[in-house]
Formats: sequence, C-alpha cells, structure tokens
Amino acid sequence: MLIVPMTGKISWRNPPLVTILLIFVNCIVFFSIQRGDGIKYEKAAEFYVESGLAEIETTRYLDYLKSKGRVDKLMADNSQGKPDPRLLPYVHQKMQNDREFIKKLRNDEIITRQDPVYAEWKSLNKKYEEMLADTSVMEYGYKPAHASLRAAFTYMFLHGNFAHLLGNMIFLWIAGCMLEMGGNRAVYVLEYLLTGLISAGLYGLVYRESAEPLVGASGAIAGLIGAFTVIYGRMKIKVFYSLGFYFSYARVAAIALLPVWIGNEFLQLFLGGESNVAYVAHIGGLTSGAALGLAQVKLLGGVRKGSISEEDRREKTASLIEKGLQRLSVLDLPGARQCMEEILEEEPRNLAVLTHLFNIDKLSPAAGNLHATAERLLARLHEEPGDYRMLLEIFQEYWRLCPQPALSSDLCSRLCSTFSRSGNVEDSARIMAHLLRNSPQSPLVPTALLNLARAYQKMDLTDKAAKCLKVLCRNYPESAEAQVARRLDITCN
Repeated sequence: MLIVPMTGKISWRNPPLVTILLIFVNCIVFFSIQRGDGIKYEKAAEFYVESGLAEIETTRYLDYLKSKGRVDKLMADNSQGKPDPRLLPYVHQKMQNDREFIKKLRNDEIITRQDPVYAEWKSLNKKYEEMLADTSVMEYGYKPAHASLRAAFTYMFLHGNFAHLLGNMIFLWIAGCMLEMGGNRAVYVLEYLLTGLISAGLYGLVYRESAEPLVGASGAIAGLIGAFTVIYGRMKIKVFYSLGFYFSYARVAAIALLPVWIGNEFLQLFLGGESNVAYVAHIGGLTSGAALGLAQVKLLGGVRKGSISEEDRREKTASLIEKGLQRLSVLDLPGARQCMEEILEEEPRNLAVLTHLFNIDKLSPAAGNLHATAERLLARLHEEPGDYRMLLEIFQEYWRLCPQPALSSDLCSRLCSTFSRSGNVEDSARIMAHLLRNSPQSPLVPTALLNLARAYQKMDLTDKAAKCLKVLCRNYPESAEAQVARRLDITCN
C-alpha cells in the first residue's frame, strides 16, 4: 500500500528554503563523502567471496537453517552441503537479515573455538570487517551495538545507494514543503533532527545488539510526515494512493493518514518478511513527529495562513461552500454560517461567500448577525464600481429587514454619496435622515449632504436641495462643504 500526499503548487514568493537546503545537504553527502564507498564495497565483496569467507559463513548458515527447519524451497532445491555459487548473494542477504544468527556468529556460537576453521575464519572476518569499516556508512552509520550520539545524528544524512537517496528525497520534498509552508521554519528543522534522533533511539532499543549500520533520512522524514498529519489536522488534503492493482486520488483529513501510515509500518514489520527497510525507525519517526506536531499546535497554533496553494484553496473553498449550502437546505443556520466563516478567515474579501453569508443571516435577522454581515458585504460591494446594481439590491433588502439599521456612519455616508451621484435620491435621503438622527458628528456627513443637495438640483427639486444646503450651513458652518453651499444657495448666508 502506498499513500502519497500531493504538495500542490509551490509559492516561489516564499520558497521552501529549509527543505531545499536539507535535500542539498543529503545530496552533497552522498555525492562527495560517500562517493568512494561503492568501490570499497566492491573490493570487500570480492575479498569476501574469493578468500573463502563467504563459503565458510554461508555453509554454516545453511546448516543453521536446516537445524531450525527454516530452509526455504529455493535453497533446499539447490544446496548440497555447500551453497550454489549462483545463490550466494541471496543466501548472504538472508544471513545478514537474520539477526539471531548474526548474534550467535559474532559470539562464536556458530563457529566455535574448537572448530577446525575457527582461526582461519577469525582472521578473514577481521580483515573483511576492516575493509568495511573504511566506508563512510560504517564510520558514520548508527550501529546499536556501538551506539554514539554522533552516529545518531550523522546516519540520517547517509544513504545506501542512489535509489535509496532518490526515494527519500522525493518524500522529503513532498512532506517537507507541506510542513514548511504550513508551519514554523525553526520548529521544522528541530522536528527533522529530533525525530531522526528518536528514530535511531527506538531502532537501537529494539535491535540493541546489531552491529549493522542504520542509514537514511527516512526516520526523520517519517517524523515530518507525523508532524504534518497533526498540524494540518482535519484539513482536507489531496493524496495519491495505490493498492498495487488499483490507484486513484482522494481528499482526506490529514490526521486520518497517521493511523494508516503507522499501521502499514507495523504490518510490514511483522508480516512483510525479511527486508532491509528499517520499519522500526519509521514507526519511531511517525509517532515522535506526531507528538512534536501536537506540541507545535498547542504552543504556536496550527497551519499558517496563506500556506495552501491557490489550487488547493479553491478546492477547499468550493467544498466548504457546498457543505454550507447543504446545511442551509436543512435549515442548520449555525452550521451553514460556520462553513462560510471558515472560508472568510482566509479569504475575507470573497464576494460570493459574503453573499452566501448574508443570505443565511437574513433568514434570522433578529439573531443580530445580519448587521455585521451586511456591513462586510456592502463595504466589499462599494469597492467594486461594476456591482452597483447588486449593491443597491443588498442595501434595500437589508434596510427592509432591519427597521433599526446598525451600519457604521462612515459606510452610510459613502453609500449616501454613491446613491446621490447615481440619481437614487430616495435611498440617499433615507440614509441621510438616519445619519442626522444617529451620527450627526460623523466627518463624512457634510460631504454626503452636499452630494444629496446637488442630486436634487440636477433633478430640479430645488426646495429639497435648498433644505439640504440650509441643514449643511446650520449644522456644519465651519466645514468646506458649507462654504460651497453658501455659493450655491444665497439663503444660507
């Protein structure tokens, strides 16, 4: 089973610099420090076979398996006391993964001191291990039997081969970008290092006598994935999944992936057969990463606003709108409001969502939410010169539903001026009466009064125009608008 979260588009205005740096460091280590390891391993492998050490150890391993009744069909059909040379790599790999046998072999329980080949085996084995020890993997990899804090740190920047590096870097890019875009960069680096250390620690506890080196960034990357699932929490993310014979895409809550990933690691550990994959380290990374992610959420909050790509944001918005309208259809007004408010937290200027919210709140105007929603929607519409018709319709509907409107004086003044310039003196006069009664000291009232007077003059409603100008001169005599009014109407003087 394979489940891969999809990162989406990366914002290069705020690029994932830490993730890029981590990938760069891993690649530099592999292509420089580890560059000569391949040749050293080849020489060690040649010595292992040509010296006869391979024949000594694999023969004893076959005998050991037969005594335990564990010889598989392939070896049983092809081994007659000594391993078939063609099967030597296969037998050797099984032997290296058989921790019980390796432990007994190193403790002289398989080839005892009384064995005729003991001295030869010891000598050859010592030279072979010295050749391996010269590699960076053996020097800097984490060996539980010879654990050190340095190796617990350095192992996570080493890789066994290019395929190992490539696979890990792909997952580092996917998980790292999502975590870096949604979280805190400094905490992100700390999570990478700490989960890598914890992964090594858990691996060392389970395989404390193993001298085989643990290498690879997968423990730390698993930690990032664990943290990512908790930090993104119930937020729906797009994932690609494959069941071997079937694959597809889905949108699921990030936190739902945590038990699936951990369960898969346990499944592979206990039922996946022999493998070089450090499932225990992955489990340590996932669980410790989830714990650190929870601490981050509690102390620093969840996903940083603006961290989701435009494509993901549009999908999330569409999903929440649909959910909100479904709740509205069953008259779940609080639930419908919650969906719209969740969108507006990240997109406060979303006109469509503000309109939906207004339509929800107008169903229960006595609840008190309609005033604030109308304020937000009318202010947004007032910014759009092409939406005058909708502005007028929303205003008239709000004014009809709320006999005692509670819009801000600044917005009322701006609406009054806009309606006056458009020739809608009826609504403009209604707003002006409200302003003079409730907010006469608003600094924009004189301008709105002057605009209303000019609108009346254009319509040859001179009596109403004169009345507005007189109110302007009487109530705001020191204003610049009053000076204009005196020039327009001599009776103001």
